[in-house]
Order: sequence, then C-alpha cells, then structure tokens
Amino acid sequence: MKIADLHTLLAQWEHPDKEFRSAPFWGWNAFLDRENLEFQIGEMKKEGMGGFFVHSREGLETPYLSGEWMDALALCVDKASEEDLEVWIYDEDKWPSGSAGGMVSHRNPDQYAAKGLTLEILPPEILPCKEAGSLGLSGEEAAVDGKILGIYDNVVEGMVLVLRMERSGASEWYNGYAPTDNLNPQAVSEFMQMTHGRYKQRFGAEFGKRIKGFFTDEPNCCDFFSVFTKGRPWLVWTEDFPRVFEEKRGYSPMEYLPYLFIEGKESSRIRHDYWRTVTELFSESYMKQLYQWCDENSLSMTGHVLYENDLGYNIRVCGAAMPLYRFMHCPGIDILGEQTREYLTVKQCTSVANQYGRSMVLSETYGCTGWEFTFEGQKWLGDWQFVMGVTRRCQHLAQYSITGCRKRDYPPVFNYQTTWWEYNHLMETYFARLSACVTTGEVVRHVLVLHPITSLWTMCKSSPEEDLDHIEMNMGWLDSHITDLNRLGEEYNRLANMLLGAHWDFDFGDEIILGENASVDNKMLRVGIRRYDTVVVPGVLSLFKTTVDLLEEFVKAGGRLIWVGAFPRMIEGRPGCLAEHVFGNAPIFRCTSFEELLGVLEQVQPREVRVEKKEGGEDTQILTMLRKTEDGYLVFAVNHDREGEHPVTFSLSVRGKVEVLDLWTGEKWEKEVERSGAGMAFVDTFRPALSRIYLIHTKEAPKEGKQAFPYRHPHYTDPVFAALGPEAAFSRTAPNVLTLDRCRYCLDHGEWSDEMEVWQAQRRIREQLNMQQVYYNGAPQRYMWINDPCKTDGTAFALRFEFSVEALPETVCYGVIEKPEGYLVTCNGMGCELADGYFMDRDMKKIRLNGLKTGKNILEITGKYSRKVELEDSYIIGDFGVNPQRAITAEPERIHFGDWCFQGYYHYAGSMVYHFDLPGKMKDSKRIILHLGQYRGTLAGILVNGKKAGYLMGKCYRDLDITDHLEEKENHLDIEVVGSPRNMFGPFHQAYTGCTRISWKDFRTEGMYHCSGYVLEPYGLMEQITLYEV
Repeated sequence: MKIADLHTLLAQWEHPDKEFRSAPFWGWNAFLDRENLEFQIGEMKKEGMGGFFVHSREGLETPYLSGEWMDALALCVDKASEEDLEVWIYDEDKWPSGSAGGMVSHRNPDQYAAKGLTLEILPPEILPCKEAGSLGLSGEEAAVDGKILGIYDNVVEGMVLVLRMERSGASEWYNGYAPTDNLNPQAVSEFMQMTHGRYKQRFGAEFGKRIKGFFTDEPNCCDFFSVFTKGRPWLVWTEDFPRVFEEKRGYSPMEYLPYLFIEGKESSRIRHDYWRTVTELFSESYMKQLYQWCDENSLSMTGHVLYENDLGYNIRVCGAAMPLYRFMHCPGIDILGEQTREYLTVKQCTSVANQYGRSMVLSETYGCTGWEFTFEGQKWLGDWQFVMGVTRRCQHLAQYSITGCRKRDYPPVFNYQTTWWEYNHLMETYFARLSACVTTGEVVRHVLVLHPITSLWTMCKSSPEEDLDHIEMNMGWLDSHITDLNRLGEEYNRLANMLLGAHWDFDFGDEIILGENASVDNKMLRVGIRRYDTVVVPGVLSLFKTTVDLLEEFVKAGGRLIWVGAFPRMIEGRPGCLAEHVFGNAPIFRCTSFEELLGVLEQVQPREVRVEKKEGGEDTQILTMLRKTEDGYLVFAVNHDREGEHPVTFSLSVRGKVEVLDLWTGEKWEKEVERSGAGMAFVDTFRPALSRIYLIHTKEAPKEGKQAFPYRHPHYTDPVFAALGPEAAFSRTAPNVLTLDRCRYCLDHGEWSDEMEVWQAQRRIREQLNMQQVYYNGAPQRYMWINDPCKTDGTAFALRFEFSVEALPETVCYGVIEKPEGYLVTCNGMGCELADGYFMDRDMKKIRLNGLKTGKNILEITGKYSRKVELEDSYIIGDFGVNPQRAITAEPERIHFGDWCFQGYYHYAGSMVYHFDLPGKMKDSKRIILHLGQYRGTLAGILVNGKKAGYLMGKCYRDLDITDHLEEKENHLDIEVVGSPRNMFGPFHQAYTGCTRISWKDFRTEGMYHCSGYVLEPYGLMEQITLYEV
C-alpha cells in the first residue's frame, strides 16, 4: 500500500485501488439473512468502498461465533471475492475487545474475570484481627468477594487501611458475565482461542488473502463496566501483579500500595512504577500476544485503544497509549463526533507508525456525528486527520439493519438505508485519492517532542476523598484529580496544535519506546527508522534515567535540544536533580513557555514549508504535510477553517515543476512560481475547508511568473449572466414523510393510556409485562434472551397513532411499520394490507393505507406482544405536505429559498430538486460560472439540460463552470439539495443544542433534557444563485 514516486502516483491517483478505499464497520446487528448480506456487499462495492469490517453490534439475533455466524461470514467471504473487496474481522461481540461476549470470564471466573485493587478505610475498633484473609465482618461487608492483600495501621492516623483484590461482578454489557482480566496472559490466550482460533479453524485458508486481518477495539485493563464494591476507590490489578512488579522494578510493591491512593513521601515513586508496570504488562499480555498471532498467521492487526486523548483517563485504562501501537501492523485511532480537538490522539498514533515504518494508519471515524452529517463534514474531519498521518478511513457505522434501537446506535449510517447513499462513491473517490497521495514517499518531520505521560504517572491515583457512591459505573471517571490530569494533558494537545499551525511537523517520542529503540546517529536522534534534528522536552516533571542518558549523548554529539520550563525534580518518580546536573550548563536552548518555544524554533529549526498570510506571519489555519519521494516532493495542505477564506503564500526550500491536484474534481494543472532564494514561492487562495495536493517535480523546471493575489473573487466584479430565486419550481426525489412518534397503548384489550412518545409506551409495556427493557442501548445481546419463554408472551397489545389531515392526498399513501408481519393494521377502522417494497430499510415495510379522511385520523397496530417485539415510531409516506403542526396538507406549487421544513416538508428525508430556466448562451460568451451561495444539505448536485455538471459541497466548493453544458437555445438548470434522514429519525426533543456527539440518550430525553417541541435540522437553498461571466 505504498507508492515510491510521483510518476506512479499520477498513473493511478484518479481511480485508486481498493487498498486505498475505506472499509467501514459493517454492524451485524439483527438476524443475518443470506440475500440481504449479499445485497449489502454489492452496495458497498457499487458505492466505492474497498472492504468491510464484520462487526457484531447492538441488536444481534444470530448467536455470536455460532455455526450460523460462521456460515454468514463464509458467504460474505465468497461474495467479497466476487466483488474484489477486502474482508476484515472485528474480534469482539460489541466492545471493548477481550471478552468474547463475556465467554472468557464465564469459562473461569476466578482466574479470568477482571480484578481490582480496592481500598477501604476503617476505624480500628471494628477490626477483630489484622491477619490477611477474611475480616469476619457482618452484613453487606461479609459478602465482599475479595482477598485481603494488606492491612495498614501506620499510614493514616487513627484509621486502618484495608487493601483487597476484588474480582469484578457481572455486567449486562458483557451479556451477564464479567469483563476480562487483560493483564493476565492466560485470560488473553483464552480469548484468542475462543475468537481468533475459531476463525482460523473455519477460514485459515483465506488468511492473508481475502481476509486481511483483525480489528481489536478499545482493549483496556481497567474496564469501565467492572463491578467492585460500591464506594471503594479502585485500581487495576491481577493475581500475578506483585511478582511481575518485583521482577521488573526490583522491589516488592506490597508495602507501598496505600500510596497509590493517598499522598505520602512514597506516592510519586510507587505510582510511577505501578503505571509503568501496568503499561508493560498490558502491552505484553494483550497487545503483543494478538500481534504475534496475527503475524504468524499472515494477518494484519489493527484497532485502537481506549481514551487516547485524555491522558488522565488513558493512564487509568491502559497506562500509556504509544507503547501499545508498537504491536499493531496498522495502528489505529477513534475520532468520535464532529470535532477536531484531539491532536494528541492522532499524533501519538501516527508518530509510532512513522517510527516503526507502518504505512497504514486507520481511523475509526464519524461515529456520533448524527444523521445530519454532511459530505463537507466528512471532508473537514477526514482532511484534518490525514494531514497528520492517517491513511485510511473506517466509517462508524454501516449498519446491517436500522430497525429498533439500531437507528440510534451512534449514527450516521454508511449503508443503503441512508438517503444520500447513491452519492457515497464521491467521498470514497476523494479519500482514496488522498490515501494514495499520503502514502507516497516518506513523510518529512525533523522535530521530536518528548511525550509527557510518564510525568503524569507520578500523580495518577484513585482518590479515597471522592464521593464514589455517585460515580457512574463505579469507575471514578469523575474523580477530580483525573480531570485535573486531563487538563494537564490538554496543554500538550495545545502544544501539538501550535506546532502544526506554525508548520513544524513533528513526532512524539515515548520514553518506553526511546528506551528500547532509540540511539544517537551523528547529530541526529534516531527512533526506529526515523531521525530527528531537534528534540523538545516540554515541561516534564519526571524522566526515565535512560532518557536523560540518551539526551545527554545527543547533546554531546551536537544535537539540538530545546527545554521548555524548569528541569524536572524527579527521575522515575524519585526525588533527584539529575537532569539539572546534566543539562544545567550544557549547550541547549531554554524557554519558559510553549509560545517562547515557537520563537526558539524560528531561530534554530529551518522550515521546509512556510505558509504565510497576506499580512505576514504563518497562517495557523493552513495545516501541511510534506513528503519526499524518489523524484520530488508532495505537499498536502488543508484549510482547517470551515468559515473563513485564506489567501496565502507558500515558500519551499526546493525548486521544481509544481502540479496541483484537486482531489474532489479530479482536475490537475501546473502552477506558476517565483524564485525565492534557493527555493520558490507561489500564492493560492483556500476557501473554507478547502485542501490541495501540490506535486513538486524537482527534476523538471517550474513555470515562472509574477505572484500576486487576485483583488477579489471573479463573481464580485464580473458581469452577471443570470440571477435565480428566491423561489423555484421543484420536485422531490422520495415520498414525503410524517413521523408518528406519539401514541396511546393498551394491553389485554384494557383502557387506552395517555398519549406519550412511542419509546415511553414500550418501556411501560415491558415494565407491566416484566420483560427485559429495550428502550436503551447497552443491554445483553438479543440472541441471548429473545427466544427464551416469558409468562407474559402472547399478551394482546395495541398502539394508536392520531394524526390530522387538512387536505386529502390525490395518490395512495402508505404506512411504514417495522417488521409488521403478524400485526393487524387499521386506518380509521379499515384494514390495511401489506404492499410491495420497503422504505429506508428492508424490514421497514410499506402498508397501503385505506380510509384516510380529512380531520382526525387513527392508525392502529394490534398484535401479540413477546420478548422479541421492538415497538418503534411509525411513518406515513406519500405525495402530500406536512405543516409545522404536523398535519398532512397539500404540497406547495413552488418552493421558496429557505428552510423547506416549514414549507410542507417537516420530516422529509430525501432530496429536493430546484428547477430553473436559463437564457441561451451567446456564441461569443465567456465562461459561465454558477455560484451556489448558502445552502443547507448533505451535498448539492448540479444538472444542466438533464446532464450532470458536477457536485458542490459546503463552502469549499460553491462555484462550478457550466459553460460546456449550455446550449445556444433555452437552457434548463436543476439543483439537487441532498437531504438526510435526520428529520425523519431525530433526535427531536433535545433541550440543548451544539452537541458534537450524538448517542442513543439524545433520542430518549426526559426531565430537564427534554423539550416538548420538535428540534429539526434546516434544509434547502438559503440564498439566491448567481451565474456570472469570466
């Protein structure tokens, strides 16, 4: 998956191979049907994807790892071979990885269930003895499943500290079993035998061929679903931890364990050594085992670890992220929500990938962005990751089904159920081109920044001062000192942002990796296969002794070392001034802040690429990546500003022909440059969220020309050919929708309830029938319980939906009901029959509605309730309007510019096509440019005289040359604003706005989080359209 030179890149960049294309999480989340599986693989191929990750997901009804599961995978491997797609396997039932759906701990709870080191502080008078073993306490205390590791009466005056090893209780998230002890190599081996071993038995012949590898998701050693004695602070533990600790650190930890929780003279040392041991043990027990197994079986291991960005959380769950990436063939990350705050997340991973020569860096991305997520959002968020070294997308999620709770499983959905799906190939082509570009040659990074996590180890504890009774999941995520560590970590996130904005690309250096894989090479510091001119130590509190020795050797060899802040007063958590003794009088550069650091770098570290604003100074919104190839260089430049335009000057230290690639349109052109010393300079203007690829052919002479910024955009000064709007004829691309999300219910032919939201009705029904709840995500998988008999199975139920019709539609309307087989559906008392076809999802069936009338209408669904039933909103679709009071009305004849929701399309999920007539093109006309202006939608498609002219998105692509599509007679222009399922599926009743991470809870709001009105996303053309001559 690596390209060596620009010539090879240009030969394939327009239509890259599958290795450069995305592979989404394909969420297997229902009963798996052969025909549906094959259909969806065909859809993924048609829409430009390169493969898929088979991922067990919330709602699965085919038993995980069963014969039926394996048969489904065999079918998909064959179909993927037919379509030439890659198959990857997600190694867990839901997430996080390591439990095989809870089966590992179930096999041997004592040995394989997660362990916690818990603290209890007691007054001495209630202790009958001080011997390790049973305390002989009464009541609830006596039920504690824990082995006493130590009783300490000399740490806190007047109190006794009891430290236990507790075994985690069961969690419904793990299908009623406990999470796994991932610090225990035997438990991890059991997980691999249950999971990887079963796949090998059935599919070993395809390993390394059609099946490319395994994805391990959020593995951790401190699971947030662990269940220990409530109210006790706890840290991760394993039975063998004392032996391993003593072997690695040279002393027994037992005497010092209280200082993991409370402050004392030994706190910094024991915490540092404890977290170092946790990191190393987790690396060896979990990550290395999986990595070696994949290596031996011709497979690639990929995935991501838990809580990569928040350093306090990251320490708690795995010790440190960077050392774990050593044991991934394709290191990966997870970016949730429509946000770009997590510079640490990306740079930690891509640094290790660069140092270990891993050409593929995977990002699980776009989860929680909501049904309304746009193509411009995909590009903006993806560009930001790729410019820092990500090379391939794994979209979250391509759901097999969106029925029931599945439509709320952290949307959006990248599959056929999404109304913009027919255009998905456009984004696939864009990112495949980008992936090919950012895997061409080798990235150029001269600066190494020492990662600070070992300093934070000295402070990371589990505090007994916290009121842990209120902590969600008994985890301590709200422990104030953990959030303090997160804030400290955020400073280094800010540093990463500052360096990249100032155009000093860099790698992080992890101290464990430096200790095993770094050396001084002439005046350079070598880490793995990479070498660095400059090393930055950014305000650390503690260092490894081996790090001090390495940096001392680097400085003596003439390397550039920049020290930010004071010298640390600790070495490996122990008091000591070794760093000051070594570097106090050494020829290094000192500064007191990150802002001063930029000034020092300006003096001592030449940039390869400068990007300056018109008024001077580096433009921090333009992020760049420089890559060196066998025949030149490649620059990837991104405007990270979604709102503002940035005219800039690029200055490069090399010279050569400059070729520009537009990854969205597929166009390329040569750019004029000016000489600038031994290098060259050129100007360019970046519209909001725009990106460019510049190829520098150093063996060819550049085209030279005077560089100057245009005074204004052409459409501000050039003659207007036509102005369109503010209203238009229009047509829909899909039926209109009325979402019925409120109902009444009755059981056993009893009284009707008050009106309420459908999910609340289902919750009450299940409460009354004493059944497992399904209104929330996180319950045991459905295959575990839906077929078990229940006393109340077969209870008669009915749902009643009331809606108003102000104008009867002239054509047939349909109800849309999920899995309606076995139900009786009536409209105003008249029976309604199942019709052909489906809407949105193959299990959302169409029901022909009979008996519609003006005024109040009643749609009733009756049937027999069982554990398997999932009651969801129903929908009415057809040719009609829906007003803001959610009544069916007549459709408007023309549509005004502005939000279409309030013009009859309140819950509409499809696209709207605006129709315009244009004057004929004069024979001597100049080029005609369409300027779209503001619009709200997923994407905009432009057709001229019935032929596709191009696609526009966001503010980065607002102009389109339509000259070659115009005729000398009258012309017809269609502008399609592509919608989304957001206003059909919700969430509708959030009492808060600006949420960047959408989860199932946002669809199930109550109390202070609920508003009675409907919160919709606006869609449509928002301002007039201009066509101008240039």
